[in-house]
Amino acid sequence: MIRTLALTALLAAGTTVLAACDTGTEPTAVQSADHGGGKGGGAPAKKVTVAIAAKRVAYDAGPLDDGTPHSCVKITVVNHRKKNLAVNPLYFSLVDSKGEKHEVDVTATEDQIPTTTLAPGEKAKGTVCAEKKFVPHIVAMTDELLQEQARAEVG
Repeated sequence: MIRTLALTALLAAGTTVLAACDTGTEPTAVQSADHGGGKGGGAPAKKVTVAIAAKRVAYDAGPLDDGTPHSCVKITVVNHRKKNLAVNPLYFSLVDSKGEKHEVDVTATEDQIPTTTLAPGEKAKGTVCAEKKFVPHIVAMTDELLQEQARAEVG
């Protein structure tokens, strides 16, 4: 009986925690290809907390290249938040023109986006690559808790 009550209490607590995680927020809007200050470094037209500018680039194989084809995007991330922003190549994914999500291969290139913390107003530049030949359409960035922070079209 005590085990049943304990299990019931544990399940109720777990359900409460999962319900609390659902923030009910809208999906992250997709920024245009030049939104993040890409061309000319200008400010975005609409204020966003994390701006991303993305442009498709050729794959520049790193030292661990095994011959697998990759698709790459050069990105600039700008922190417009009032607090620090963690940036890590593992926080990015690429979505192709068919809507398929591709996880980033952190061993693909030496020019990858750095693992860093951006203070308000700071920016980071680098490349993210995913295995397979495809046309990158969207780049998405999450935070440490895997909550999406920004989405941008690839120019």
